[in-house]
Amino acid sequence: MKNINKFFVMIILLLFSFFSISAQNTEFKILASRGQVLIQKNGKGTWEKIFTGGLINLKDKIKMLPGSYLGLVHAKGKTLELKKDGIYTVSQLSKEIAGMKSTMSGQFANLIISEVGNASGNIIDKDSKKSLGQSGAVERNIDSNVMTSNGNQKQEDRILIKSPVKEHSINQDILFEWTRLKNENEYEFYLTDRYDRLEFSKTTSDTFLLVDTKKLKLEKGSYYFWRITVKGKPELKSDEACFLILTDTEISGINDTLKLLKEELGEEHTATSSLMYAVYFEKCNLINEAKVSYLEALKIAPDVEVYNNLYYNFLKRHFQTGY
Repeated sequence: MKNINKFFVMIILLLFSFFSISAQNTEFKILASRGQVLIQKNGKGTWEKIFTGGLINLKDKIKMLPGSYLGLVHAKGKTLELKKDGIYTVSQLSKEIAGMKSTMSGQFANLIISEVGNASGNIIDKDSKKSLGQSGAVERNIDSNVMTSNGNQKQEDRILIKSPVKEHSINQDILFEWTRLKNENEYEFYLTDRYDRLEFSKTTSDTFLLVDTKKLKLEKGSYYFWRITVKGKPELKSDEACFLILTDTEISGINDTLKLLKEELGEEHTATSSLMYAVYFEKCNLINEAKVSYLEALKIAPDVEVYNNLYYNFLKRHFQTGY
């Protein structure tokens, strides 16, 4: 019996050792690809097609055919893009980014890879979903993407919010946008605090309004809500959206982290680095800044389906219109 127990212990140790070595040899995760990109495991044998989220080991080789693209994330967080055709040895690619420490960009890269296979397309972590409500009898629920729902309205009678339905801002000037209803030319803009007390209102014939929150003396760190109605027809209205002006301390913290992220990603401007910034901004609820970064990634690599899907999911999370 003792010999049998020793045998099983030995088997377990060997298996643990094997998987540990395999994990240590994993150099890259595949973020995205386009065209014909092949991998040769351990540098020998047949060439196989790679897949998003797959692992690349130290001894593998990568073959890029003309017109192909490959976005990689190193085990330590550094991103790498391959665009030129040819054969690459993974060991050589690893040497090019050797000496790196563990980084926050690696965490963002893992979030992106997770989202690629996540049907819900939700990139925000659990902590970001916790209730941000404050005390008060008539406070809104700010955890849902759409603050209110006009379910009885017909689609053609609905004003859609074109701005993020929930956002944080580092700027004192905020642009609010909405869609125009057919044959309706004047709109009422209402801005209230969390207790539904009116802070500002304006009649306009435009479908946008730039508001100076400092001039209105809005409190930093508190949510405010806004909605649109057709002038003289209050039943024709938009859903309610909200925003928050970040405090100086919060802005300083964001900028400090952003500086570290820039140091990690380096000066080279790539599609993958733009995605890292997009993820960071979205985690901070800086939705407009995140959108700019997503669009920068698409400008650099417009034909990569994974990146387009990431942007599409982002729009679904934060906008009523996918413009």
